[in-house]
Amino acid sequence: MTKQDLIRYMMTELGYSRRDSMALIDKTFEIIKNSLLKGESVRITNFGNFVVKEKGERIGRNPKTKEEYVIKKRTTVIFKPSTNLRKELKK
Repeated sequence: MTKQDLIRYMMTELGYSRRDSMALIDKTFEIIKNSLLKGESVRITNFGNFVVKEKGERIGRNPKTKEEYVIKKRTTVIFKPSTNLRKELKK
């Protein structure tokens, strides 16, 4: 599913205009993004959590040449599905 699919869904199923659908989705994603940039977790009930995680520096290895190199530390976002979502996915 893409952003355009979400917009189309809101238009057809919920009766919003294209402009209102785009504005609502854009604002929702902006709020989530800004929270993550502040280092905050985002919890959406019955869906899951978006968690900011710091990954430390480590040694990596090229599988072809076996050459080792340093992978720098970085910040990433991890999604953890809720228990309800996991149960539904197993069905």
